[in-house]
Amino acid sequence: MTTPGGQPRSPHGWRMGSLGGIPVYLGRSWPIIAVVIIVLFGPRLGTAGRGPAYGYLVALGYAVLLLVSVLVHEAAHALAARWSGHPVDRIVADVWGGHTVYDATRSHPGATAVIAVVGPLANLVLAVLGYLVLPLVTGETAQLLVGVVTWANLLVGLFNLLPGLPLDGGQIVSALVWKVTGRKGTGLVAAGWLGRVLAVGGVAYLVGVPLLQGGQPDTTTLLWAVLIAAFLWKGASDAIRSGHIHEATAGPVEPVLDPALLVPTSSTVAQAVTAASAGGRPVVIIGTDSAGWPVGVVPGSAITDVPESRRATTSLSATLQPERRDWVVALPADAVLTDLVRLMGERSLSVAVVVDEQTRAVRGVARAERVNEVVGAELARRRHR
Repeated sequence: MTTPGGQPRSPHGWRMGSLGGIPVYLGRSWPIIAVVIIVLFGPRLGTAGRGPAYGYLVALGYAVLLLVSVLVHEAAHALAARWSGHPVDRIVADVWGGHTVYDATRSHPGATAVIAVVGPLANLVLAVLGYLVLPLVTGETAQLLVGVVTWANLLVGLFNLLPGLPLDGGQIVSALVWKVTGRKGTGLVAAGWLGRVLAVGGVAYLVGVPLLQGGQPDTTTLLWAVLIAAFLWKGASDAIRSGHIHEATAGPVEPVLDPALLVPTSSTVAQAVTAASAGGRPVVIIGTDSAGWPVGVVPGSAITDVPESRRATTSLSATLQPERRDWVVALPADAVLTDLVRLMGERSLSVAVVVDEQTRAVRGVARAERVNEVVGAELARRRHR
């Protein structure tokens, strides 16, 4: 997708810059947070002497400072991930705060916990710095902004340390269970259920305490609680589902791979058919460019559509179904199906050529339909055992 000016338009939002080569984006949903902050807090921050515009400008300043806090939080995640040896794809500030995308193919419990904990710790450090700086700040507006941002970072840091997914504290719990049981999926499921408990418990507390005291819950507080609980519940449910899928895909990659045959696209259809039949078993014909790089699949139907009398003169490229360059997925020898599923999902691939990470030898072709079939069968088996 491109903009009218011809420049590529990122699906992640507006690129603000980079951190050590890691792209940093402002998600298209982030302005929603800014608008909510300005609308809710602007009228409360206005003063009679400065007019209503003052309150809205202060609220806008708070929104900007909150964005900085989010980016510091996510930068801590990104740098810790890179320090742990994981390639980091991007940092995005979005409506729910932000997220950092990194390749966790070779992650382990210790690295997962470290990457998770540094984000909230970064917010707590900002809160401490704000507390120390606040007495030195002069001016009503500056004091107000520093004070609000200090409290916000304190609350965000502590909130994210709560022990349930999708919060960072949940990642720490998940890593701990993973370490104890040796099963990453079990950790995700356990932390996901804790996230659901937090979602329900938070709303129950905010509703129950005022009622027990003979009052009524504050409408605004209750609305925010429900929104946050909905976010937690969805994230927790996604984690539980991911955990079950992780357990179902903890086996080897080979059961979902079809054997592949690499044939230069400059070959004729007849040459490809002869090479494919030489092995004595069905194979997926993969066309390669002059450098030997896989560039597309040759569907069996495309071969049969070419009359035998014309196969010796028809180029294989005429029957090729081109694929994106990133359809070639490199996996280490000890990779499991989980790794393949994750990479195909991240790249939105319906078909992938799987190669050995070290030797670059082709291990086979993975199709999304076949992967779903194998995973679905394993999930069904687990439900009924």
